[in-house]
Amino acid sequence: MSLRSRLSKAFLGSYLIKAFSYILLSNIITAATGLGIIAIYTRVLPPSEFGRITLLWLFALIISVLIDARLNTAFSIRFYKSSKEENTKNIYSVLIFNLVLGTIVYTFFFLSSPFRQKILGIEVSTTELTIIFLMVLSMIFANFYTNILMISQRNRSYFWVKVFFNAVLLISSIACLLFFKQGYISYFNSYMVSYLITAAIGLKYLAVNYKPKIASLFSFNNLKELLKIGMPLIPNGLLLMLLTWADRYILNLYTELVVVGIYTVGYRFSEIINNFLFGPFGQAISPVLFRKFTESLDEYKKILSNIFKYYWLATIGVSIGYFVMLKEIFILFSGAAYLEGYNIVGITILGIILWGLSNTLSATIIVKEKTGKMFLFTGISTFINILLNFLLIPGYGMYGAAAATLAGYFVQLAIALYYTQKLVYIDYDYNFSFKSVLFSLCFFAAVLFVSYLDINAIIAILIKTILFLCFAFLADKWFGIVNFIKEVLY
Repeated sequence: MSLRSRLSKAFLGSYLIKAFSYILLSNIITAATGLGIIAIYTRVLPPSEFGRITLLWLFALIISVLIDARLNTAFSIRFYKSSKEENTKNIYSVLIFNLVLGTIVYTFFFLSSPFRQKILGIEVSTTELTIIFLMVLSMIFANFYTNILMISQRNRSYFWVKVFFNAVLLISSIACLLFFKQGYISYFNSYMVSYLITAAIGLKYLAVNYKPKIASLFSFNNLKELLKIGMPLIPNGLLLMLLTWADRYILNLYTELVVVGIYTVGYRFSEIINNFLFGPFGQAISPVLFRKFTESLDEYKKILSNIFKYYWLATIGVSIGYFVMLKEIFILFSGAAYLEGYNIVGITILGIILWGLSNTLSATIIVKEKTGKMFLFTGISTFINILLNFLLIPGYGMYGAAAATLAGYFVQLAIALYYTQKLVYIDYDYNFSFKSVLFSLCFFAAVLFVSYLDINAIIAILIKTILFLCFAFLADKWFGIVNFIKEVLY
């Protein structure tokens, strides 16, 4: 059988490979769109305006957690445990709840101008507030729709919805910023338009595939059961926001919006790794883990054991490949004014690697429905993160912020590993993982070092490519990275 035939057979025969491929492709498009938008905004807006976008986006994310009430996650946990009729009740109960709560929260902020300005730290008009809230509500509805596609394993549909969303986002961003010249608020206008259209498509999909009965359109009992799971995740979600975004807020206290903007652009380039690797893999593996836990605990343990074993080689290896041309891409897309942001990408990527594994291990907490514990664990790591931000930012600026975030993610992973082992003990190969981490970090450091050498860009890329190929060869020879594909994806 030819290589092409074997690959085709593997793709068609493995749900995880198909799911990962569709999600990866959609996230590549999302990342490419994000880079394009960054390129447009960083060339049109000054860093201070980008810093303003950052703070308002943080506000939007916090509000979305409160309005969503983590019912999207609760619905996913119960999806395979409920009949289609119960899932239909859950869907419309959640959406009605989100709409009502969103209206109440918007009215409060609309009528409380002094409180609004104090919370945000910057002045926001009622028109801008309305745009942000419309974006948040449509985002919640759109994300609920795409999550249903994901959890029901309709990955091809998910892919095309994401393609459509990003196309609308790019077109509307160009129109709002360049043609209508709306300034920084065009960022939120373009997202609002994209989410609104996607939410409308989603509502039509739900009406066809989960036809509601007027008599049972809203079920208080179903909502109450979902809230029992979702409510403990609200403070956890807010703490995760702090863990991810507190650095930028504290940076604004000790520095200025210019530094916040530069740091944010650097962080965005780190998040591309999440879009290409951790996001697709996590989204693809979650339905598998949820189902395996109910069907076979031994299979569940085996999957997590294999993931933990090869995770470091795979994630750090992808990061090494990313850095082969990252500096040149960074300069091309962001411009000279944001170049210093490149210096924190390596630190923040390591933090995101830790965060990715922590999320995967936390699947055990979720399927065990011990969501109340996650608030405590995230609270500890967030406290350490914020404390280190206050200690390090005054002296080291955005480098201190990046280091504090890395430390926070490390603590989160350590706690997740400890607690999940108490819930479901898994015999992880710690010796193998330790060796693979040291091996991978040596190549990671070498590629970073070359990127800072004052040599011709083509020569630098060539050297980094050779280092990456050496890593790939030795990773397979010494650690058998190919087994990761064989044992995890199949």
